[in-house]
Amino acid sequence: MFAKVPERYMHRVRWVLALGWLLLITSLFYDPISYWLTLPEHTWSPLSISNITPYDCVLVQGQCLPEQPYPIGAIMFWALIVPTGVFVLMVFGHEAWRRICPLSFMSQIPRALGIQRTRKKVNPQTGKTRHELVKVDPNSWLAKNHLYLQLVLFFIGIAARILFVNSNRLALGFFLIGTIISAMVVNYFFAGKSWCQFICPMAPVEQVFAEPRGLLNSRAHTGDRQLVTQSMCRTINAEGKEQSACVACHSPCMDIDAERSYWENITHPKQQWLYYAYVGLTVGYFVYPFLFAGNWEYLISAAWAHQENQLATLFNPGFYIFGNLINIPKIVAVPLTIGLFGLAGYYLGCKIERLYKGYLFRNHKLVSTEVVRHRMFTVCTFFIFNFFFIFGGSNFVRMLPTPLRYLFPVLMAGCSGVWLYRTWFRNPYRYQRESLATRLRKQLSKLKLNVAQFLDGRALDDLTADEVYVLAKVLPGFDKEKKIEAYKGILKESINEGYANSSSSLEMMRQMRLELNITDQEHELLLTELEVEDPFLVDIEHHQNHEDWLRQESYRQALLDTIMESSREHPHQAIVLDLFDVMTGKKPFESFNELLNKLSPEELRSIEEIREEYSITSQEEEEILLHSNPHQLWQTMAYTLSAIEHLDALAEGKINPSCNLGEISDEQMTFYRNTFSKFDKDGNDNLSAVELHSLLRAIGRSYSAERVQEVMDMITGTPKSEYISFANFTTLLHQELTEHPQEGMFERFRRFDVDNSGYINLEELRLCLRDIDISLSDSQIEEMLKLADQNSDHHISYEEFCELFGQFKNTVHSV
Repeated sequence: MFAKVPERYMHRVRWVLALGWLLLITSLFYDPISYWLTLPEHTWSPLSISNITPYDCVLVQGQCLPEQPYPIGAIMFWALIVPTGVFVLMVFGHEAWRRICPLSFMSQIPRALGIQRTRKKVNPQTGKTRHELVKVDPNSWLAKNHLYLQLVLFFIGIAARILFVNSNRLALGFFLIGTIISAMVVNYFFAGKSWCQFICPMAPVEQVFAEPRGLLNSRAHTGDRQLVTQSMCRTINAEGKEQSACVACHSPCMDIDAERSYWENITHPKQQWLYYAYVGLTVGYFVYPFLFAGNWEYLISAAWAHQENQLATLFNPGFYIFGNLINIPKIVAVPLTIGLFGLAGYYLGCKIERLYKGYLFRNHKLVSTEVVRHRMFTVCTFFIFNFFFIFGGSNFVRMLPTPLRYLFPVLMAGCSGVWLYRTWFRNPYRYQRESLATRLRKQLSKLKLNVAQFLDGRALDDLTADEVYVLAKVLPGFDKEKKIEAYKGILKESINEGYANSSSSLEMMRQMRLELNITDQEHELLLTELEVEDPFLVDIEHHQNHEDWLRQESYRQALLDTIMESSREHPHQAIVLDLFDVMTGKKPFESFNELLNKLSPEELRSIEEIREEYSITSQEEEEILLHSNPHQLWQTMAYTLSAIEHLDALAEGKINPSCNLGEISDEQMTFYRNTFSKFDKDGNDNLSAVELHSLLRAIGRSYSAERVQEVMDMITGTPKSEYISFANFTTLLHQELTEHPQEGMFERFRRFDVDNSGYINLEELRLCLRDIDISLSDSQIEEMLKLADQNSDHHISYEEFCELFGQFKNTVHSV
């Protein structure tokens, strides 16, 4: 819900809330007005103590504590703002809270001022130095133990409230100011939302009440792929468009997909501490005033929240039980009580979880650990939400008219009840099924199948996950070949965006294989094909998580926007336009740094600031700019086409690879090496039968294992060859398919010109390119068409085709 609200509006809301919070803090130091609103004789005021509490005095440890007028700043914070935050988290979700939280907003002041800490990075190849923002090391103690730290800080915070800042306005004021300064200091030292992710004591509260999702929370996993996340990690560019400001400070990130983060972490022991100990800490926090005063009136009347001179009671007896004082100082009794309740909550939670798991096992109900724990956590959240609102904000509820006063607990129970019903039936398999259904929906759209007759006027995007799977089973034309094609696209997208890697994809996509009738062996073969097409994609050592993918894509978009904005009024437009051509693939990446050096110092600083903001290394920058670069895609296509044409000619007996064709120039050898490297997935300078088979399948050639062996034997000239060497491959590619290169170019053009019109349109290009590489997206193919289409008539003529492939020397000399 709130994820869809434009950032320009939410930015204003945050400013209003931040200013309101600062005004509240100011009132803690100087407030000459609100005291009079609580006077008992001012019955016209809803804040008058005569309207809020029915007690003339409250007994505290057997002594009467008369109700006294008080400034309302402190109680406004504890009894109105904090309960409102809890309600927002459960109903509107984490995405709403992070977009309005004043503390989160203020923590970003160092970023807004451009004064965050950076560190130097030296490129070992070029020797150039660049700066990047410092992030919390994922292998550091803080990254691994931040949740325990946040729980400890939460424990300290609620204990400090009772002891020091509950009704002491100055103490509360300094406490809040110190928290704001701490948030800014943390975000000076570490980039992104490091305060929120690793330090903030409210983070456990956010997770307990907002995970796996709020009642009105949007579903990040069922919508289109977006660079703008669910939270406030976004900014507005010069054209007024929103773009992501994600720097991948944490993974998995709650700000991107709260439910994904929940399921990925649910089996970790720290989650038991989070939910079970949080319940205990909160119960202990509300029970202690009863143990201190000897009655519930002290808590319910809110007298404990505005009692004067509480600091003077720190060393008084901390317990009053059954009319007897227990001589343990309050300064010890408070953390002792809350801590013991926290430990008891953790112990009881773990115990009940084991008992519940045993009950399910004895009754032959096979439920996974994730589901058992999810149900336990759901019950914990439901219980503590309602327990909290029995006491939280109770004095302000008394200001409401009588009907609304009785309606309030009904509203809280109703909201939490609906949340319980919706959340109880969630499980990681359902989440994964919905997520993969979204990807399947995209693949069905790409295949251009006639689905309208099955949708009764509905759009494909309107279908639920179950309906998408049913449609895939009954859809005419969605045969085995197309199912494999769709599955491969889903697999590539999942790996590319960091949701899976080559090793985890087998288990992650099990449900999808069952729905599409894909075997595990076919999955492994498709992985091999992807490795042939793009070795970097499936390389486990180079695997990036989804947060890093988002960071790099955000950098690419921010850099492109900056260059486009500069091109309008730049004094040296030719340089900027050349940079734009590199970004859009019309010129090779090698000229990028050379063009940057021609910019002014101010312009270089602007680009450097973008690099720092997204913590981009030189290697990442090169990969980002080459990714989806149509020039590079055409170059790869040229290499692949040359290999296809020679393999086809060999299989048809048109060439003899054993012929000695004389010397090979350095330029030709470079081309042969580049082509060979596209298919030599393990880099051992040999193509195995598996690699050759995967190559042939990737280009749409359905060769049997026996036929593959025959081709290998023909290339090597040796029976039962185990591999093709680079020398064998070079000999194959050096064969002349025709005496006239122009004829070879024309034959290649005819491969694309399906209708023999003399032009290649988008549909023909899509059909032919996907026959070679089915993983190409529609947007990539459209960019490839734009690059080749010099006169912008939405077609590729033969002349444009020749000029395009003429850029890739030696890819057509033997065609």
